[in-house]
Amino acid sequence: MSPRADRLDDLTRSLGRHGLSVSEWYGVRVFTDTAASDAPAPNGGQLTALLDCEERAGRTDPYRRVAPLLHVIANRDMIGPRFGH
Repeated sequence: MSPRADRLDDLTRSLGRHGLSVSEWYGVRVFTDTAASDAPAPNGGQLTALLDCEERAGRTDPYRRVAPLLHVIANRDMIGPRFGH
C-alpha cells in the first residue's frame, strides 16, 4: 500500500463529486506528531493537559490547518438530482 496525503480542499472536491459535503473537520497530532514513537506517555495530569490542548488546537484555526493528519466528517447532500429535487 502506498502512503497517501490529502489536502482538505482536494478531499472536499473529491467528496463533492460523490454527493458528500464536509460538515466538520479536525486537525490531528498538532503538537504530538514530532514525539518519538517509543517515547513514554506523559503521566496523569500532563497527559490530560496534552490531550486537552490537542483537542482544542485540532478544532481551531490556524492550528488545525498545520496538523499532519485530518479527520473529516462528511454528509450526503440531500438536494440534487439523485434525490429528486
